[in-house]
Amino acid sequence: MYETHLKAAEDSAWPLDSSIAWNEIDRAIADTERDIHSALHDAALIEGYIPLYAARLIQAVWDDVDATAVLSLEMYEGLRHYTALKRYLELVGFQTPAKTRASLVDARQRAGQDPPNAITVTGTLTQFMCSELFAAYFFLRFSRRTREPVLKDLLAKMSRDEFRHSAAAHDVLAGRIERGEAMAHEVLSAAQSFRHYGNDVVTVPVAEANDFEAIMAMNRRIESLCGTRPDDQPV
Repeated sequence: MYETHLKAAEDSAWPLDSSIAWNEIDRAIADTERDIHSALHDAALIEGYIPLYAARLIQAVWDDVDATAVLSLEMYEGLRHYTALKRYLELVGFQTPAKTRASLVDARQRAGQDPPNAITVTGTLTQFMCSELFAAYFFLRFSRRTREPVLKDLLAKMSRDEFRHSAAAHDVLAGRIERGEAMAHEVLSAAQSFRHYGNDVVTVPVAEANDFEAIMAMNRRIESLCGTRPDDQPV
């Protein structure tokens, strides 16, 4: 499993300095898109939280070689997203709120608490899978909304990464179910009570309220694991 996802990551890799045309940012357009920048600032905080969140997940699934390997890719690419968003916002002159660093430090401190025990591992992996899927649609929506060409390219790349991360988490869960280390009903229950892990840091920004396409994509992903969709069962 790891080699498959590692190859996918390498095939779609985008070096931060050489693949993004930072010096071609259209500042005139960027100056009109501060609402987008504000949402991306909060998204950057969530990406900056990934090293602690993913480390917590890795500790919870320490005996699952595939899971820990796949999550290591998430840590690397999540920090690249954080760095890319931070750089873009600085280049377009977005005024970062003073509370940003304190918010990130506080979230990381909370993540240092006791990791989830074996009973909650399946739920946590499900939360991760669904969160990455919604992140993919978040970046996709803004890549289509922005008129600034460099940001459009950057967010499209990030969206593809997030789709891969969600697919990797799906494969980890499928493997655990197949091996009897997780139960489909646990995945279904976690999906029905889904909470984006980014809420540990900020109120998760949205690009489109009640994004039907994203919700249906999550339902299909859960159905492929459980044989039924979250909205087909009573909570």
